[in-house]
Amino acid sequence: MNFLEGFAHKLREKREQGKITQRELADRLNMCSRTIIEIENCKSNPRFETVALIAEEMNISLDGIVFHDKVSQTVPKCVVDFFANKSEADAQKYIDLCRSAEKLQ
Repeated sequence: MNFLEGFAHKLREKREQGKITQRELADRLNMCSRTIIEIENCKSNPRFETVALIAEEMNISLDGIVFHDKVSQTVPKCVVDFFANKSEADAQKYIDLCRSAEKLQ
């Protein structure tokens, strides 16, 4: 599956989950509904700007589509928040502590 096929599949999936019609999505983005239809049917080669606008509106991760064969590198928000004000050394201490705890199990 190439990038555009992956994007088309994810777009249709997200749009249907959100119960959004192709016309509604196009209206939100000030686009022609034909643009959305052609992208979903892989009949178009949209500009990157168009793909980025649609991805942002539909909360589609382009990393997940482009690098679909790589393991997700997403870090949960609670982890980011926890380490936000910690120094690199303090963060490493917590990581080492967690690794030690895992070995005890």
